[in-house]
Amino acid sequence: MREAIGGTWLLGFVVLFIVLFSAYLAISINYTKAFRVKNQIINIIEENEGFTRSVGDVSSKPNDQLQQSTKTEDKIYFYLKSVCYATTKITDDQSPGGEEDYRKGGYCVRKICTPQGGYYKVTSFIKIELPFIHKSFVVPINGETKLLFHTNDSDDMECQ
Repeated sequence: MREAIGGTWLLGFVVLFIVLFSAYLAISINYTKAFRVKNQIINIIEENEGFTRSVGDVSSKPNDQLQQSTKTEDKIYFYLKSVCYATTKITDDQSPGGEEDYRKGGYCVRKICTPQGGYYKVTSFIKIELPFIHKSFVVPINGETKLLFHTNDSDDMECQ
């Protein structure tokens, strides 16, 4: 009888290890994806030498219109759809900051002006949900573009 109870404890440890290892893999995959998305958003902004907003709602546009657009926001949203990144908007109560400009697609862009030019701070997010305790956490991943001397911005993109 004692060996049967010992086997139950061992089975419990194995199950716990599998659950923890699976959770670690899921979080690391999501972190890597958000990091890659942040880097690609920075690349798109640098290629276009600024951030230009889309006309209308970017989520209602078809893929071919997003792909052929010259607006930076359209190009970013097309990329996010192509890599199946979470296209839900982060709400204000989940946002770690408060001053950032949150966009559809789960990222934010903020313009920072300097006397030499300007640069952009880009943040992508990981949303971690723990179903057993009904909690969710939003983890920001920050990055910056290089200094852009001549930006092609929308008129409504203000400096912070």
